[in-house]
Amino acid sequence: MVLGGSPWRIALASWMIYYLSQNILLLVGLNAPDPLARLYKRSFYRATWILTALDAGFFTAMRIKPVWLRHILSIVFSAYYLVFADDAEEKVRRIRATISIEQMRNSWEKVAQNPILGVASSILRPRLTIKDILLIDRPYHSKELPSIEVYRYYTGPKDTFAKHDTIILQFPGGGFVSMPPPCHEDAIATWAKHTGFPLLSVNYKKAPEYPYPWPIEECFDLYIALIQSKGKIIGLSGKKDINIILMGDSAGGNITAAVTLKILAHNQQLALKNVIPSVTISTEDGEFDTKNDTSTTLLETTFIKVPIGLILIYPALDFEMSCWMSNSQLSLIRAESKTSLFRSGSLDSIWQTKDHLSHASPLSVVPDLEKEQSLWRRALGMKPTLKQRMADRAHPIRDQIQTKDPWATARLAMTSRMSFFNDRIITPDLLRAMAILYLGPHASPEFESDYLLSPVHAPEDLLAQFPKTYMMCGEKDPLVDDTVIFAGRIRQARRKYRQDNPLDEEFPSGDGVRVKFLEGISHAFLQMMPFLPEAHQAAKTIGDWVIEISEHNKNHQATLAQNIQNRGVNSPNSYDSDSTAQSITTFNEIGDHHVAEIITSEKDMIHRRKQQLVKGLF
Repeated sequence: MVLGGSPWRIALASWMIYYLSQNILLLVGLNAPDPLARLYKRSFYRATWILTALDAGFFTAMRIKPVWLRHILSIVFSAYYLVFADDAEEKVRRIRATISIEQMRNSWEKVAQNPILGVASSILRPRLTIKDILLIDRPYHSKELPSIEVYRYYTGPKDTFAKHDTIILQFPGGGFVSMPPPCHEDAIATWAKHTGFPLLSVNYKKAPEYPYPWPIEECFDLYIALIQSKGKIIGLSGKKDINIILMGDSAGGNITAAVTLKILAHNQQLALKNVIPSVTISTEDGEFDTKNDTSTTLLETTFIKVPIGLILIYPALDFEMSCWMSNSQLSLIRAESKTSLFRSGSLDSIWQTKDHLSHASPLSVVPDLEKEQSLWRRALGMKPTLKQRMADRAHPIRDQIQTKDPWATARLAMTSRMSFFNDRIITPDLLRAMAILYLGPHASPEFESDYLLSPVHAPEDLLAQFPKTYMMCGEKDPLVDDTVIFAGRIRQARRKYRQDNPLDEEFPSGDGVRVKFLEGISHAFLQMMPFLPEAHQAAKTIGDWVIEISEHNKNHQATLAQNIQNRGVNSPNSYDSDSTAQSITTFNEIGDHHVAEIITSEKDMIHRRKQQLVKGLF
């Protein structure tokens, strides 16, 4: 007689015993709650699970030689970690605790380095008719520095490329240390296809080899070269002025804001000196001449055309890694929450994460839930009594405070970097590593005054002159405070300018900034496009913003030309000093109606207020 019956029964019983031993606490309702279970949307949490498995697999195979075997085993190990997720979490946690620059690049450049992932990802992208690499020489004032590597993308017919006068200039993110343009091609190809515009992605030099401020200076020089050549250096006709839309994500968002600030500061300095702009003449060989002495560089006497719009995607705009928000920052968020700047209930959710005493735990960043009954009580259909429900209900810490002193009404709030300390994408270890590498061994910046490093601290007079700015960020992103504060400061700066200069009819109306938060999503969602549906929707929304900027710029320029013609003034393309000065202070106002529809709707707002859940952000 065989004890236990047939073999399949023995195997099944063994698996059941193993499952019960591993999940006994869950079945009886004594398991510890997962702190991230309700923090993210289910789709984003699933995407981070895949991303963590890939990171663990690539870390494991990192030292294997030869290279072809490493590529194969990276995928094999990743498949293993997809099944054993706890092992993947532990592997990644240990690596990140003392992560090196090689490990960062190995983890973040998977798609660009591994041919298997690269081919699989390319199948899902739109087809590109132009995809090549250009080396752009520096402008005259920096001609001794190395050339700038630029990736060029286009989806239209090749013979139509030169006819464009609007381009997208993208500064890709990667923590200032990693991720060249090929790592962003899922989003880049989508934008190129959606908008039809030429897209340039800059492979700027990375830290630690080239620390701050090299990437900013390099990208600024590229912008100058494009403006001076009217796009001829990238294959455009060069017969008309070009319009540039700047775009950047994460670290690239920092560079985008910094380059814009450098342009505005340069123009402001020339305006204060009453410098008459020099005539810039393009020649067939791409050289430039001025009416000034050759010892004076072109940049010193020329106003720089401002970008027609900015798009900042989960930007890193503040290098001050503090725990507590200042009173001025809290006041800014509180004031802006009552305006139409943030047309989404997501700001209410962000504000709730700042109210640490409104939860049962001071570390909670999601609404409290009533205690769930154990599995066996639910299986037996036993319903809790009213007394039990009241006892199980979470009691906010605020209700337990007994003192009534004046200081008890003060509001303390931690920054999003601290509130989302356990984020699955950007951990404090990674933030520290990127900051240290980017600043380098010789930097001693003033974080509260160096606005090229931390654009959130830019002067109001520069922020007031910002072109129309669109911003997108995950609601649970550790860097979400940067988006909220920067957008609020732009809006307040523009409002203050109107109050101080009521007779300036050329200054555009409107807030000058639009913000979109993605509920239940954290950082780097555009890197998850193959397995995150919300990332595809976000990329299309960004493409709509690009089209919005371009269309309004055309309408604005047509209106301006008509007004000048009616006044009997020269064409705005001439280099008359009056018209040039006027063009410097004229900034593009982008229509709000289409963007308002993209951001939210009244139904979404009501739904958020009732259930704290948005299901129609797009």
